Amino acid sequence: MKKKTRKENLIILIAIVGSILLLIVGNRIAMGKTSFFDEKSNLITAEATVVKVLKNDSENDIVTFTCKITEGKNIGKVVTAGQMLDPNMGSQVRIVEKGDKIFLGDATSYDIGTKWFMYDFNRLAELKWLAAAFAVLLLIFGRSKGFRTIISLVLTCSTIFFVFIPAVLSGFNIYVCSIATCLFITFMALLIVQGPNTKSLAAALGCCGGLFVVSTLTIMMSEILRLSGLIDEDSLYLLYLDAKDPIHLKAIIFAAITIGAMGAILDIAVDIAASLREVHEHAHKKSIHQTIKSGITIGQDIVGSMSNTLILAYIGSSLSVILLLLIHSGSLQDLMNSELIVVEILQALAGSIGILFTIPLTSISCGFLYNNSKAVKETLPSEIGEESLSKPRG
Repeated sequence: MKKKTRKENLIILIAIVGSILLLIVGNRIAMGKTSFFDEKSNLITAEATVVKVLKNDSENDIVTFTCKITEGKNIGKVVTAGQMLDPNMGSQVRIVEKGDKIFLGDATSYDIGTKWFMYDFNRLAELKWLAAAFAVLLLIFGRSKGFRTIISLVLTCSTIFFVFIPAVLSGFNIYVCSIATCLFITFMALLIVQGPNTKSLAAALGCCGGLFVVSTLTIMMSEILRLSGLIDEDSLYLLYLDAKDPIHLKAIIFAAITIGAMGAILDIAVDIAASLREVHEHAHKKSIHQTIKSGITIGQDIVGSMSNTLILAYIGSSLSVILLLLIHSGSLQDLMNSELIVVEILQALAGSIGILFTIPLTSISCGFLYNNSKAVKETLPSEIGEESLSKPRG
């Protein structure tokens, strides 16, 4: 047993190291000539803490205050800065107060009476504490698996932000990049979190099947619905980011749907694979047909809440835009026919259909893999247990 655990831990370690190496190589390939976070275009020049609010000039929409610089070249220096207010925002604007942590910018190009201006509130510190609390809770409840989950989350986010997004901006095929990203995250997450076993393999097969359904359905419906990809102003900015080689907006929709649905599909696949593994370990000679049937039954209980999760997540992420469209649309038909709403509905429906296909595909994978797995056969009741089960009670 100890040898088996050591072997699994070694494979997980190799998977982590291999994933990191793949991300480094992928980042170098994806970046190309693209560059991010150029210091020349950085408007933030220092971090500071507000010491005292001096004046609120409502006529010129400027709040003057003193602050102590906490990071940067002038660390420790107390300076006077100004907060520029937008009159169109009204009472929604939050005016600086004593103790606020802020980012400062160079105000030499602005006529506000100070050399510094408040670029924005520094919200990163609070987010770091929340992320730290989440990590601690994962370690408490998940222990070693919680630690591996943290590693998996870091690698997943790194894949999206340091490989996929640079690849899109560098002009790589978005369809291929999306599928490759989904497959990498699927196998990486399962191998690191769940370990190298038949449960991970069954979940991976079911997840790949679900992603194939979502991808195919999205491509087909994009053509049938005649989507252009111009769903909002941000899409228009993306289109003209590089006039010579514009980004394929329909492919961006494809990427958003597949990557967005991947999390829910992976969750469903793991839930069913783990549940059926438990059933197999505690059941006596369960057939392939019975395993598949049990998986579909378990999936029926999960699918309702998971479909709601997808739909509510998509609605919640675009609630502000939906409210605006609702006000300015002439009718319900006009609202529902707008491309933004159509894309949101397509995301929810394609993801939900992908989940529906994931359930039987994962169940079938579990049925064949678990019944042919030596690991599962070893966990079946021993001969003594079988004899005790066969004896009549009383």
